[in-house]
Amino acid sequence: MRIIFTVEDSLGQKIDEAAEKVNAKKSDWIRDACISYLETCGSGAAGSEDENLSTIDTLKKEIETLKDNIKVQIELRETFTKLIAEKDQRIEDLKESISRIEAMSITTTDQIAASKDERISDLTQMIDHLQAQAAAHSAAIQEAVKQSVPSIESKSSAPEIKKDEDGREYIPKPSWMFWVK
Repeated sequence: MRIIFTVEDSLGQKIDEAAEKVNAKKSDWIRDACISYLETCGSGAAGSEDENLSTIDTLKKEIETLKDNIKVQIELRETFTKLIAEKDQRIEDLKESISRIEAMSITTTDQIAASKDERISDLTQMIDHLQAQAAAHSAAIQEAVKQSVPSIESKSSAPEIKKDEDGREYIPKPSWMFWVK
């Protein structure tokens, strides 16, 4: 193929100087320059295409990794949401349990206080009853003593005088009397 092109004088002069340095004709130098340029561009384009493909593959792998990380993050968020919901439910259950325990404690305290008051009242009634019984028994004993004392005195109106072994005289105590020392 034959190519004809026109160049500026300065570019033509550079081509002439370059051809003289390598001892080649201008046409051969231009052909060699075009071939080397095309090879460089072709290999550079091919290399750049390979680089682009590897970059694309790397980016695809990174995208897949990021997608996996996003899925994991979503699962973690769902798990944490469930855990928080369970924690909140447990807190509510504990609050209800505490309320029931407080109510039971108040009820038990009231029952104990009422029971204590009932027992005190029962003991007070029992003490009053025992005191009344003791008073009745005391009155009955006193009445019995009063009734028996005149009969004892009437049996022996004059005290009997006795002598002990030493010869001293004494009056024996009546059997109904209690002496206190």
